[in-house]
Amino acid sequence: MTGSLQIKKLKSGKSYYYIRLSYKDARTGQWKTKTLATKLEAKNNKKKAESMITRYIDQYSYLEELPDGGSVFVNPDITLNEYMEIWLRDKKRDLKLSTYEGYAFRVNCIGRYFDDKRTKVTDVTPKMIDTFFKYCLRYGKTNQKTKEREPLSVRSVRSYKSILFAVFNQAVIDGLIRFNPVSGISVHGKQNKDYDEDLLFLTEDEIAGMLAFLATEYPRLLGIAFMGAYYGLRRSEILGLKWEAIDAAKKTIRINHTLVRVKTESAEDSTKTQSGRRELNLFPTAEKCLEKIWCEQQENKKFYGTAYKNKDGYVFTWEDGTLYNPDYISKLFTKAMIRFGRPEISLHKLRHSCASMLINRGWDIKKLQYWLGHSDAQTTLNIYSHFNRRRLNSSENDLSEISLASADLF
Repeated sequence: MTGSLQIKKLKSGKSYYYIRLSYKDARTGQWKTKTLATKLEAKNNKKKAESMITRYIDQYSYLEELPDGGSVFVNPDITLNEYMEIWLRDKKRDLKLSTYEGYAFRVNCIGRYFDDKRTKVTDVTPKMIDTFFKYCLRYGKTNQKTKEREPLSVRSVRSYKSILFAVFNQAVIDGLIRFNPVSGISVHGKQNKDYDEDLLFLTEDEIAGMLAFLATEYPRLLGIAFMGAYYGLRRSEILGLKWEAIDAAKKTIRINHTLVRVKTESAEDSTKTQSGRRELNLFPTAEKCLEKIWCEQQENKKFYGTAYKNKDGYVFTWEDGTLYNPDYISKLFTKAMIRFGRPEISLHKLRHSCASMLINRGWDIKKLQYWLGHSDAQTTLNIYSHFNRRRLNSSENDLSEISLASADLF
């Protein structure tokens, strides 16, 4: 295995070092490459980046080895479930813990459908895959209260599709099958189809009303919702916020740490994307919000004494300093929004609301891209532009006045 440095310029205009590893695949005998981010800007960081090559070669040396108990030849009678487990094991060393646990959960869900059938990888057809997706869209999950089968969300079924596509791609490489049966199959449907497009986010006045409601009914959600609505932070960024990231003198907040959980709680000094690491303006209302939380924490520290657990200085915790379970916060927020009368608004929808509000205030796409931490401007455009379509068409159109000069032509 060999490694070399490469420089890649992102759409943000910044250039970063990447390490490209070249290795020989033990299964196929073919040479492959793997590109890894160093998170180091190209300027003045060449020696640091070069020093990482050896470490990455050691870390990814397993790519030239066969999986545990594996061989170049895969048993042609292997079942889909057995093959998915091998695929998942190969992936484990290359993924973050939270990502791996997410993959494992989906593989387990897919496996339950195919397990009784003992389906072989070589027997899977596009029709079988399409039938599986349609089944999931109608009966993909069990209601915990009624125990009846219910539809699985389109987003979840599409995540199953991504897993199966990758699994069967590997099966093609291993010589088990000639083509990927998932190719060309679509998962149809729209999320939130029961709600009007304009109801998928909150307006400025609605955000203020929502925060006032939380202040009296769900006070522990107030600061969390504030950061989601006005800073557009992801859940992992909100719960990963530390006091050391807040600079009262410079009036800034650094977003550089996240807290996520699937099965295992995982805190990392990284964000979802490279662009997710950003420094945002600490405006006066945000200062007041954080000051209130700080004062409450100081009182809690005195009350709990040595039993207080927030040694890492997180902003949002339980009274004794214990970190919140991210899933608990999402479920509590959903419960609060049902009582507020807006059941379609999830915690992540506050991020959408922030984007729509700032677009209405005249923010340009590049500024909004940085504020939200998107990796490129196209993501910002694709996700949020549709929120303004209806209001654009119903508002006063400047073209009515501009075109008057040509009115006599018709």
